[in-house]
Amino acid sequence: MSGAAEHGNGLVSVRSSLSMAETVKHLVVALERRGMVLFARIDHAKAASEVGLKLRPEELFVFGYPEAEAPLIAKYPLLGVDFPQRLLVREDEHGGVWISYASPVAIGRRLGVEADVSRLEAIADSLAGIAAEAVGKAGS
Repeated sequence: MSGAAEHGNGLVSVRSSLSMAETVKHLVVALERRGMVLFARIDHAKAASEVGLKLRPEELFVFGYPEAEAPLIAKYPLLGVDFPQRLLVREDEHGGVWISYASPVAIGRRLGVEADVSRLEAIADSLAGIAAEAVGKAGS
């Protein structure tokens, strides 16, 4: 995906051209449009403020498409540690907004899931599309 930075640790980060609020709004629409189940939405900054700490805006979305993930988890139970998928939307110290997620292919590599790499690549493509749509990239 153009504009995505893959880190050596299996994480992918994409810079948004939108504000935090707009990126989150676009992300929710992208998930809904693809029929994803949103299992949890965690506002880390809000949780921190409730214990007297201050964080820059940061929200974690836990979502998935059980029809795609459940068969993989059935075959490779340890995938349940990383699935359903997670996307982190955060604002950096300069006000830039980023979406980051763990590459499903890197997760599979770490767990020795070689037989189903094409399924993990399909999930990775879906995540890249979701991230592109959320950050305001045209043609996603």
